[in-house]
Amino acid sequence: MEQAKKKKKKGIIVAVVLVLLLGGGAVGITSCMKQMSETMQGLSGMSLEVTKAEKRDISNSISVSGTVESENIVKVTSKLNAKIKKLNVEVGSHVKEGDVLCEFDSSDFQQQYDSLSKTQDNSQNQAENQHKINQRNLENAKRDKEISLQQAQQAIDDAVQAKNEIYEKEAKLVNEYNTQIARRDEAKNKMDNATDPEQYQEAMQTYQEADALAQSKDAAIESVRDQFSSYEKAVRTATDAYAAAERSADAAIQNYQDVIDAEQFQKNNDAQSDLDKLSESIADCVVKAPKSGIITSLNVSEGSIPTTDALMTIEDSNALKITVQINEADILNIHEGQPAIVKTNATGDQEIEAEVSRVINIYNAGAAGAAGAAGAAAGTTSGGYSAEITMKNTDNLLIGMNAKVKIILDEKKDVLAVPYESIITNEEDDSKSVLTVVRNADGTATAKAVPVETGMEGSYYTEIVSGGLKDGDEIVMTPGDFKDGDILPLFNFNQAVQEAKADE
Repeated sequence: MEQAKKKKKKGIIVAVVLVLLLGGGAVGITSCMKQMSETMQGLSGMSLEVTKAEKRDISNSISVSGTVESENIVKVTSKLNAKIKKLNVEVGSHVKEGDVLCEFDSSDFQQQYDSLSKTQDNSQNQAENQHKINQRNLENAKRDKEISLQQAQQAIDDAVQAKNEIYEKEAKLVNEYNTQIARRDEAKNKMDNATDPEQYQEAMQTYQEADALAQSKDAAIESVRDQFSSYEKAVRTATDAYAAAERSADAAIQNYQDVIDAEQFQKNNDAQSDLDKLSESIADCVVKAPKSGIITSLNVSEGSIPTTDALMTIEDSNALKITVQINEADILNIHEGQPAIVKTNATGDQEIEAEVSRVINIYNAGAAGAAGAAGAAAGTTSGGYSAEITMKNTDNLLIGMNAKVKIILDEKKDVLAVPYESIITNEEDDSKSVLTVVRNADGTATAKAVPVETGMEGSYYTEIVSGGLKDGDEIVMTPGDFKDGDILPLFNFNQAVQEAKADE
């Protein structure tokens, strides 16, 4: 950044005190004053100025301006379409967080809520009654299942018992058959071994009896065995009936369970949602301050229906900032934390310490337009950039005050410095020097060139880092064509007095 050097022009102030040690009368005084007047008139056209090299604070800065505003701005909004029943604030009112700012007329919302709530209660009662019925049907279905399965199981048990009995009967007949066969075989053996007719006749009678019984048992066995399939079928039928009864009972239970499960989806969720919205609207009718601050804008009035969502604006008057526009040529030199000095018309010459708290280095066409006229007037290109300045002390500052801000880009404390325009630069080797004033015994002054090396260049003063210049040395402000050894046209009070006396 090229910082324009400020040129400070001082007028020559000469204070002449003429002390007459010897009385010369009115004529002498008049003549002396005439001579002094002519001498002063001869010097009045000269612009040569003298200053001193001194230790001072120097800085580089840019000057910008802005408006004092709050760091915390809250727009109080509402989407309610209702009349403002009561308005408790006006522009400039101080409010605390939680204070009631205004109240909407909630009567319509309350009426809708009560009507819908009554309908919802009736629906809820009906739903609860139906739920009890469904729950009872489910319990009955479970109980019916238990009874049905008990009966089916009994049928299975009876069929199995009957089957077992027929198998036991068959086994008994088989044993009886085998007994008669053994008895017959034994009788046959006796017949074959009989030694007399009586013994033979007895054995043969036993043989015939056992054989007849064996044949009878065999026929009974075949008859029983023919019944096995029917008994097996009876068991299968009973088992299938049990499974069928279980499936039927489970289906009935599941059907009632499904009805109960579907109840939650049959609830009037839309009505509940409408109730929730109405309840929220009723609560929103009382508008409270979201934070403490001052009302800086108000877009509603008592009895009116708001035409915009923004009802009012609250700004925190204890946390203030200044937003300033920054030219494109300066934006890269602005950083957070840089010190700044703020002045306002209201606070006069009071310098308020501040700092750059935020740099907004994104081009904003609107900001550029706002700063364009000032930038054009200064011969610079305005880029739509900005920065926020935070004050360390906000006493006596009010929102809306116009402020002038000086942002310190660079700063040095207590360094030897001279005005920028007093430095002579040698174009051949770029060396630098200043003309010091050597006061001669006869009252004249001689210029003496003193080499110097410069450091930081401030807005007006330039740092001297080395060379022969000392704190307190007198230097020529604007050397012009004067050089080392020249007699400087400074006012010589002693010479003027002597010339005045000689003329007298």
